[in-house]
Amino acid sequence: MVTAFNILYSAAAVRRLLGLGAWVEVQIQEFAWVIWVWVKGRRPTFIGKARFRQHFVDWRRRQGAALVVTQDLDSFGVVNPGKETVYRVEARRDGVFCPCDDFNNQLEFFGRGCCKHGYAVLGFLGLSSLADYLGVQKVVPFPRTGEAVAVYAA
Repeated sequence: MVTAFNILYSAAAVRRLLGLGAWVEVQIQEFAWVIWVWVKGRRPTFIGKARFRQHFVDWRRRQGAALVVTQDLDSFGVVNPGKETVYRVEARRDGVFCPCDDFNNQLEFFGRGCCKHGYAVLGFLGLSSLADYLGVQKVVPFPRTGEAVAVYAA
């Protein structure tokens, strides 16, 4: 079961951060600013929570680089060639929205997020982060009526 704790701080993330194999036994425990990490056969160590948060983003960004994106009129098709799955991702004013479980877990626990499918779309648009996407959107007056129109950089 995914929780607010283990979506960020997981044994799998520790293995990736420390370059360990999937079979290596790992235990973790949360403290104020760090995660205590025990790896079988090694001395316990601490890894900062900020490093986990950066890994969380970097891991999804790397996974998204392997996906294929096509643009439709109002959304993007994101295909995982290895799994032959397709997700329909929407680029809205307030973020990039995907129906996948990872994105929905992030939305539930953090209020927003970006999954690997979202990062694939951001890469397709020439952006590297959700913050970049949110930052490049501007509201400009429509030339004839004076109404505001959202302009998305692509």
